Amino acid sequence: MKNYIQRIIRLFATSDPDPKLTGEIHRWLLDQEHAGEKETALHDLWNETEGKVDKTTWDSLASVYTKVGANSGDRHQPRIRFAHYAAAIALLIVSVSVTFQMTKQHFAEVPLIENITPDGRLSSLRLPDGSIVQTNSGSILLYPEKFKGETRTVYLIGEANFKVKKNSGQPFIVRSGTMSVTALGTEFNVAAYPEENEMIATLIHGKIKVECDNGKESYIVTPGQQVTYRKSTGESRLAEANIEDVTSWQKGMYVFRGVTMSEILNELERRYAVTFQYNANLFNDDKFNFRFREKSTLEDILNIMQEVVGGFSHELKGNICYIKPETKK
Repeated sequence: MKNYIQRIIRLFATSDPDPKLTGEIHRWLLDQEHAGEKETALHDLWNETEGKVDKTTWDSLASVYTKVGANSGDRHQPRIRFAHYAAAIALLIVSVSVTFQMTKQHFAEVPLIENITPDGRLSSLRLPDGSIVQTNSGSILLYPEKFKGETRTVYLIGEANFKVKKNSGQPFIVRSGTMSVTALGTEFNVAAYPEENEMIATLIHGKIKVECDNGKESYIVTPGQQVTYRKSTGESRLAEANIEDVTSWQKGMYVFRGVTMSEILNELERRYAVTFQYNANLFNDDKFNFRFREKSTLEDILNIMQEVVGGFSHELKGNICYIKPETKK
């Protein structure tokens, strides 16, 4: 099934379909038939693409990204990791279908808008209900053109801060993978990047309900608390949060607490729109704490980490940063 889906993507990317065919591709992704297999294959594509594709495939996926109607609001934006986003958009749409059993008719009735925040950028937008969302680098927010029905539901890949307009008759729900956050009128932060093992929902003001593992675990969260869900084990926990650290990205700051070097490099890739090339065995699972001021350059951050962590050197060439074992003198 994975190869079948990849062939469809390649065919779609290398052809010039009319709007009717584009709509059929959307509906195919939303169709319940083989939904689980589609999601698995697309998730595999997400993980495999960056390290194994040639230029033709990258160009094809970039074409898919354009043709599926992703709207960033800026055609002259910085480099986006198209392969990841093309897979992410498709995976997100399939997840929407699986979670909500959306019908083709419903999809046609309420157009979905994809808001993409490129690597190296932050963005803000106002949703149809007046709620304000600030999205972090490398994030995708999918929402309807108009909220209908009993809930206001949006879908997130990445990280975003939500200031929700109060409407007790229509709860606001953020879905991200197997986690959902429900609010009436409040401010909260959700971090759920596909490449990260943890999804974290943090409450700043008000009250939210967080469900993990498709509703198997449920928490009522009060201000200053956060729920962390670990995808690799299916475990979740409720704990106190450092709100200043959680919201630091909105101010352009960089705060890392209890994270590995690989996790730090993932975040820096998104924030500075670069790609790190390094041997996965270079760093172990040691955890570090760092705090960098606003407007710190990538060179500043790497130099400090090089001094603290040790054992590696770096060389930045354009949008690629090479991390190598430190040579002994």
